[in-house]
Amino acid sequence: MPSLLLRSFDAADYALLAEFLTRLHPDSPQSAEDLMRFDAGRLPDEHHARTLAVLGGELIGMVETERSRQFNQPGWYGLHVRTADAGLWQQLEKSGLDTLRPLSPAVLHTSVREGWPEYQRLQNEGWQEHERTWLSTLDLTHFDAASFAARAQRAQAAGIVIGTPEELGWDGSEAVQRRLYELVVLLLSDVPTTDPLIPWPFEVWQRRIIHENFRPSGPLIAVHSGEWVGLTELYQPMLPRPGTLRQGLTGVRREWRGNGVAWALKLKAAARAQAQGWRQILTSNHVNNREMLGINEAMGFVKEPALVVLKREWNG
Repeated sequence: MPSLLLRSFDAADYALLAEFLTRLHPDSPQSAEDLMRFDAGRLPDEHHARTLAVLGGELIGMVETERSRQFNQPGWYGLHVRTADAGLWQQLEKSGLDTLRPLSPAVLHTSVREGWPEYQRLQNEGWQEHERTWLSTLDLTHFDAASFAARAQRAQAAGIVIGTPEELGWDGSEAVQRRLYELVVLLLSDVPTTDPLIPWPFEVWQRRIIHENFRPSGPLIAVHSGEWVGLTELYQPMLPRPGTLRQGLTGVRREWRGNGVAWALKLKAAARAQAQGWRQILTSNHVNNREMLGINEAMGFVKEPALVVLKREWNG
């Protein structure tokens, strides 16, 4: 009978890991390319490790530990166990805790979808819900942007023009990158979340966004008299979800809210994606972001099971 092997992840394992994660949770498919792209944005001094559990040549489990780019409060570390084997769970969890112990964590966090078996198991182990995010998809094959035209008329009447960075003269210079970065940081400061978001330094944002997956023809920026007043982010397609485009931050400067700018951005993004042949848009919103959730629901976005972040105090 083959024996269980716990071994470190290496660069040759991305396809194996993506296949395993997709098999474990088909509702959250992964691709080797997306995993590699995400890892490329990790900083050299940022803790990250994966241990794989292999039985008879088959990957049956994984534990990942990290300093998260999202939950980057001091002392917070991610601990993510993935396996369908209840007996293996504890072994992988212990391996992850042993990896983290020298780093003296204060708080552990992990993320699971609400319908996954891991959700109940983690709660039974004492993990507490920290925050919840709705994942939602818009079916572009049945979306009629014209039926929402009146929603964007206020923004048009106020003199708002919407264009991509490319259409607005993007030249790739540090000056224009910093202009976009400053808009993103300003808008993120008003996004409803459980904890205040800690923005990445410019150089980190540049590495993760500009160098990772930025396309000047992707995001849409709302402009008034040359001033950038709003943004909606459109990312590279999701390889595990053919025909699906990712939508990130959508936000509007405070002084411009109430003028239909968010609606205009969302509708322009949907119409543009539709014209380019995309079949779906996937986005995510914190449950407290009621205004954006309201826009999404009115447009026809359909919620998927929530992504739940759980945390527990370090007691290792």
